Amino acid sequence: MREPCGIMLVDKPEGPTSRQVAIAVGRLVRPAPPPRRHGERRFRIGHAGTLDPLATGLLLVLVGRGTRLAPFLQGLDKRYHATVRFGVATDSHDRAGTVTDTAPVPAEPDGLAAAADALRAADQQLPPVISSIKQGGLSLHRLVRKGREVLLAPRPVRIVRLAVTAVRWPAAPRDVAAELTAPDGRIYEVELDIECGGGTYVRALARDLGDALGTVAHLHALRRLAVGPFTVDEAVRLSDLEGGEDPGPRLRPLAAALPHLPAFTLSPEGALRVRHGGQPEPDWLPSPVPDQFRLLDAAGHLAAVGRRDPATGRAVTAAVFAAAGNAATEVDSCA
Repeated sequence: MREPCGIMLVDKPEGPTSRQVAIAVGRLVRPAPPPRRHGERRFRIGHAGTLDPLATGLLLVLVGRGTRLAPFLQGLDKRYHATVRFGVATDSHDRAGTVTDTAPVPAEPDGLAAAADALRAADQQLPPVISSIKQGGLSLHRLVRKGREVLLAPRPVRIVRLAVTAVRWPAAPRDVAAELTAPDGRIYEVELDIECGGGTYVRALARDLGDALGTVAHLHALRRLAVGPFTVDEAVRLSDLEGGEDPGPRLRPLAAALPHLPAFTLSPEGALRVRHGGQPEPDWLPSPVPDQFRLLDAAGHLAAVGRRDPATGRAVTAAVFAAAGNAATEVDSCA
């Protein structure tokens, strides 16, 4: 029995972690795994691009051998819709954190446009202390919980687009008993459409927007709309899968998992050579060699993902995939 393998676009709900969503998908696509034979690899499940528990939207879940594609998906540009609230700061810079400060909010958001422009032009960002960034082998959020000293340094970021799409200053009257409100008891918020490079923290953008307006702020809501060429409109809701929708048609094969990379079809001999550890010949690809690329066999299955060696400029393989249907390597293969 061939293991399920590929990539699934999931519309993550608010609440669970990205890892919990991936595990749930794994149980649905492989509900009754056969006993593992000696020497057989464990079935793997993962995801590319973490979403915080309070965030919703597009999560790329990697199934089986699809987990090997994570390095080629991590750095893709992402698009978000965010709601930022002013007057309250938290340790995590979002509403899930502990309140650390409050401050009066200006009567009018006069500096909002200029602040948004400045954030869009910034090429560095101080990340949140509550994050998965590693220091000494441990995530910063774990160090904070242990009471250890945390060293933060600005990191490079790339903001492609940051547009204010709505301003509620203050928001329309409503029941705010359970909300984080400004010191005057009202809610001040803006909505942002953001397109940014990988590694950008929208929570930090919310913090910095508050600083620019002379107050404090936090991220109230976040929805991821796109990751590279993938959009949330293509995603399946986890509740639909758990409600009985067949996950099979939603699982994209390996060959369709990296549509942003150019693809080159190999001869049967070339595909066999690559799958047995050989390197691409110079005449198989154009010159100059693309930074990253896909190598497909004659049937359209993924044989390998390659890259350009920066030292030599030649094409080399970065991940190799066995032939689909190869009984001798059944656990390693999927179409």
